[in-house]
Amino acid sequence: MALCVFIITKGVLCPAKTVAGRRLACSFLLALLRSKALHAASRQLAEMVDYVEAAAADATAAADATAAAAGPAANHYVQLYAISCLPALVYDVIAFSILTPQTYAGEVPQLRGLCAELVAALEDSRALEHTARAIIRQACNPFSFRASMSKVAVTATIAYSSLCDLHDRWSIPRGGADDKALAARLRAVASGPCVQHAVRCFGLATLCAVDGGSAYGLPGELLAVLPSGRGSDSVWATAGGVFGAATGPLMTTVRMLQLGDPAPPGRRGALALALRVGWLAVTQTAGQADGGGGGGGSGASGTGGASPLAAVVPPRDVFRLAAEALEAAWRYLSLPRAVAPAASGAAVAEAAGWWRLAAAVVDRAVPCSAADDKRLRPAWLGARLAEAWRLLLPDCDVLCLPAEPPPTIAAALDGGLLRCLELLMRRAGRAPQGPEAAVLQGLLGRVRRFQSLRSYLAPLLAYGEPRQAAALVATLRKLLRMADSRAPGAEDRAPTPNSDDDIFPAIVADVLTTVEEQEAAHAAPAHELPSPASQQLLRLLSCAACEWLPELSQSLSQTLSSGGAASPGRLSALLPWLPLLAGRCGVQHYAGADASPHRGDACGEASGDGEAMGDGGWRALLLAEVGAVPLLGASLRAMPRLAELPPESRLPLLRSLVAACCAVAAVARGRHWNAAAATADRPEQQGTGDAAAAAVRQGFLEGTAVQAPAAASAAAAPSGIAAAGTPAAPPLPWQPGLLREAATGLRSCGDQGMAAQAEALVAYLELGGDGACEPPWYAPPPPGPLVSALPPPNEARRLLPGRCANPSCANLEGDSEADLTLKACAGCGAVGYCCRPCQTAHWRAGHKGACVRPGGEGSR
Repeated sequence: MALCVFIITKGVLCPAKTVAGRRLACSFLLALLRSKALHAASRQLAEMVDYVEAAAADATAAADATAAAAGPAANHYVQLYAISCLPALVYDVIAFSILTPQTYAGEVPQLRGLCAELVAALEDSRALEHTARAIIRQACNPFSFRASMSKVAVTATIAYSSLCDLHDRWSIPRGGADDKALAARLRAVASGPCVQHAVRCFGLATLCAVDGGSAYGLPGELLAVLPSGRGSDSVWATAGGVFGAATGPLMTTVRMLQLGDPAPPGRRGALALALRVGWLAVTQTAGQADGGGGGGGSGASGTGGASPLAAVVPPRDVFRLAAEALEAAWRYLSLPRAVAPAASGAAVAEAAGWWRLAAAVVDRAVPCSAADDKRLRPAWLGARLAEAWRLLLPDCDVLCLPAEPPPTIAAALDGGLLRCLELLMRRAGRAPQGPEAAVLQGLLGRVRRFQSLRSYLAPLLAYGEPRQAAALVATLRKLLRMADSRAPGAEDRAPTPNSDDDIFPAIVADVLTTVEEQEAAHAAPAHELPSPASQQLLRLLSCAACEWLPELSQSLSQTLSSGGAASPGRLSALLPWLPLLAGRCGVQHYAGADASPHRGDACGEASGDGEAMGDGGWRALLLAEVGAVPLLGASLRAMPRLAELPPESRLPLLRSLVAACCAVAAVARGRHWNAAAATADRPEQQGTGDAAAAAVRQGFLEGTAVQAPAAASAAAAPSGIAAAGTPAAPPLPWQPGLLREAATGLRSCGDQGMAAQAEALVAYLELGGDGACEPPWYAPPPPGPLVSALPPPNEARRLLPGRCANPSCANLEGDSEADLTLKACAGCGAVGYCCRPCQTAHWRAGHKGACVRPGGEGSR
């Protein structure tokens, strides 16, 4: 009877290619499910299994030849039921429910009703549970037909895989309450103990055949009967499986692990199984025995040899299998759900193993991803990594990081997240349309929905290996250098806030705003010595400023000078840094006056006599490397474009622009605000110094420009420029009219104080703006605790790995900047290059005149 129902069902479903035919088939399936056919078939199958087991026991006990002869016949009917009636019927109904909505979206309500009837029938009849029990019990029965059992297992595996597809169909994020309730019921059906046990047996049989690893106690006779992935491709092809003989059971195993409960085999058993499948997929790409070592190191089987897997898993399935295994393993980690202080060493080790597998999937499996795989693409993996990464964030600011990393961060760093991130960036830079770029886009897109990128990168920079963290900073500079600062057609669009055209400038902009925002948040200096993690993060933030600000400035200057539209987001990230750098040009006076234990060491006062003005390189960074003067000139010329922004976006940019102009003008003219402080510190000039310092402070607080007294200007300023006998500096190349427009815009927005500073600077520029006239005394905001704690450029750059001597180097070969091998210059041997093109470019750029031959003779 059941076989007849199956044949009729096949006949109804196969020709359903029209709307009318599909509706007829759907109505028939609804009637079939409501007829309790699954209930009857389940009862009959359970009774047959009980009868066969009883007959086998009686035959063994009594050595009854008649009972023994009846065993194979009974087994044949049991296997026929298991092959033809239950799994195949369930598979056909599920396949019909999944495929139809892709073409006929209007039938979704009817198909939702069909799916609900199917789930109700599976819940009441427990058909899948009875089938799984029958398969496992018959696999261990000596009367079973081995060939039939292989087909039974394959058919059941395909049915379970289709059950996962149906769950995915109704668990989409945009689904309604009814869809989510249906997905939850499907998850419960898939969580049955017999179903989960059968699926894991099928997966283990394949695993053991491929990698020769542990069976975790599974009986050998069961492994011998179940399909192992070798020589069973024809069975899978006949059964209609989407995947190959090895991929199918493994894929179904890890997908069902995502739906099922952890017991049995328990949380750790499920985790070990998922990680083992993931490492097995990764070793597919290795093509040699070294891949097996990775699995052992991650807590997998520990058995080597990638060559067997390479023969049975198609390369197009590698990424999907590895990604599904990674997702299944994440579900069974205990660390993300544990309270951080209570996390055990075992939980941290498990999480580190997961991150190690994730890094290997990015490194080896992502390049194998198929572009036409609509279900699982590299961008999905990026979003999954972002979800995991989101749990790593400590709730601390830069100056108050704990000395030891939280367990989640320790696990991620031990698993190689920092190096994995740099690998993704370098490969995305080399191939912007490649799969790694898709992973990075998915990761960063999801990250920016949760929080800013700086919240994610800061813990890695603070607690990661310093050289590796500095290599990431250097890689981002090269990516900035390669990124186009505007998208095609950007000059024809009105600028919008935070419209970054490339992911790498977006990363840089987010990280740079860390210092700006936290500087504003710290009202008072910290009087405790920062932890080693905070000190490392400060060094890397200073290093990032030295690396990124010049590239960002050059890109913006070129774009603005050519009449293009610069991103307001990049301007907002760069302009506030200019007053901060200007304040650091005289920070030694603050460091000397403040007894905070972290200041003197962190600021690196006067690293050497050869450093410019004894400031550690801050002035050179601001004026020479960043090129603040031409950058501000180009920004002022972009005022008409800024006027197109809405007021809430235009006002912060105008404030930043005017504040930067005032601060840079003070430093560039050599009349730094610390001149007044230096005069006030000299007892012999207390009379004029106190008045000058008070005037400067009052002028800054009130937002007005204060003319410096002659006595104060005659004092030796820290800039090193004497009042007399020094050639006049060239005038600032800024157009006063543009600054006047900025002042008008500020007044219209209600900022009278900043408008007054802009107008005072306009008056100075109209007088000539050079050393022949007295500049107004501006007081750039004194550096706060965070900026004061940043090490100077000369110290911060020591963190960077060996650098190519070509200043325009954009070589992204290899997976880390720290891995680049430099070859010494054949002429002088004093500098090194990462590649021949860099050596040629540097030679033409000027090294030809500076290169000194070994004999001591230069070419100059």
